[in-house]
Amino acid sequence: MLPKPDDIVDRDEDWEILERFARPSPIGTPGSGVAALAGRRRTGKSYLLKHFTVATGGFYFEARLEETLAEAQERFRKELITYDPSRAAELSALSVAAYDTWDWLLKIAMDATFSRSEGNRIPPVVIDEFPYLLRDTPDLQSIVKSIYDTSSFRRGEPGKPGLWIGYYDRLIEGRMLLCGSAMSVIHELGHGSRPLFGRLTFKLTMDPFDHVDMARFWGIEDRRVAFTLFAALGGAPGYRNPLLQLTGLPIPQTMEELDAWLADALLRPRPDFFTEDEIDRLLREDPRITDKDIYRQAMKAISEGNTTLTKIGGAIGRSKDETDGIVARLVAMRYVEEWRDLLRPRDYLFRLNDPIVRFHHAVVESRMRDLVRGVTTPEDAWRDAQQSFRSQVIGPAFEQTATWSAFRLLYNRTDLGSDGWALVPDPANRTTHEVDYIGLAHNTSGRPKGSTITAIGETKATERPRGLKDLERLRHIRALLAKDHKAENAILAIFSMHGFSEHLRQAAKEAPDEIALYDLDDIYSYREPSF
Repeated sequence: MLPKPDDIVDRDEDWEILERFARPSPIGTPGSGVAALAGRRRTGKSYLLKHFTVATGGFYFEARLEETLAEAQERFRKELITYDPSRAAELSALSVAAYDTWDWLLKIAMDATFSRSEGNRIPPVVIDEFPYLLRDTPDLQSIVKSIYDTSSFRRGEPGKPGLWIGYYDRLIEGRMLLCGSAMSVIHELGHGSRPLFGRLTFKLTMDPFDHVDMARFWGIEDRRVAFTLFAALGGAPGYRNPLLQLTGLPIPQTMEELDAWLADALLRPRPDFFTEDEIDRLLREDPRITDKDIYRQAMKAISEGNTTLTKIGGAIGRSKDETDGIVARLVAMRYVEEWRDLLRPRDYLFRLNDPIVRFHHAVVESRMRDLVRGVTTPEDAWRDAQQSFRSQVIGPAFEQTATWSAFRLLYNRTDLGSDGWALVPDPANRTTHEVDYIGLAHNTSGRPKGSTITAIGETKATERPRGLKDLERLRHIRALLAKDHKAENAILAIFSMHGFSEHLRQAAKEAPDEIALYDLDDIYSYREPSF
């Protein structure tokens, strides 16, 4: 087992998957292995991969969006010569700016790394930001396929019995890991219509930290401070060091320090706003996006409450079919999330999924002009933004975090097999209730009628303790659901960022099998961080 470096927070499962990939075949079958890893910008993907490459003795190459074909191949050649000087003559003989040069470069890289294999470890060739190379070499996936396929056929020589594949005259062995921040491109590798279909050992997605690991990574013990910062930035670890350098301020440990820190970090133009620049960089991750403005407009429309394709299309002036393609790309990039109704899977809404995007549209964008002109200060703008910050940033973040934690918190209290959210019609009151959390039993599935509902939950981030009215609302919703589902015994869970009234606490104490109350401490303590 290859030990994970101490300075890598969490990522135990990711490291184990990578470590297994670098092992020889357990049945001794020769040949190459190819795998893919996706991770959005600033999740620490490159940091992990560089450490893994060093630990295994592999070769790491990071593509650059602005490079031409010739520049990328020339840099790959130079870095490979540095990695293995004995290949200098062979590599120097290659011409650059030719598509088939990638065949030779990758073959030599695989051979160079495989020659360093020892014991239970095969050093990999790691190509980070692989999608950037596809811009100038669209058939690069086919080149990788041909390298993999040399293990699938009987080898031969030209003019003699046997199969001759390209100009490879022998079996190519080793490991190749294709990585990138363009989530949609990496996820499409290995699809049925793609050259690498059926050939990838795995496709792994490296997610940002959850709220617990984010607090641990930043070293923040106060949970309200940690969560508020998590709501603004999300769990991408790559934001910490740049923003600390940008502000010159220490990591905030109190709410007062956090207010000053967020105003300085995210609301001060230097010369551009951090959130504005970050959205531009996020959209650049996918090299297929040429019109960034329409994607910005779509995200802005969603932030303003347009959550269906029809409404989004109306806001951006595009047809439903055009809007479908735009939103689908944002979903694939994980900046927008598709929320399907658990009880009516055909019904769905779109919501912003990326915290930086949410923060920009809720807090920064409408105040940018005044900040640039000096009409207001970052501190005043931040005070003015508190209501929109709470409703459009804190509220969605708490709902996501609470409902994500709900399964673990409720699992030992009731029968839980799957969960989600739902819209519950209330004909008598001519309204529809949006239910933040619905839990189903193991033996059932979500459908308009006949599901076994075991949990019904509500999340509230508003700055007042939740009370008996919240309980009565959930009881009313449970009664509505019981008309079409087995829901009469469903536990009622209330998640509050600011606690509960004494009356509600007393009700929960008297009916522990019916009522479950969870606050911010509970949401963090299901897996206690170690500082």
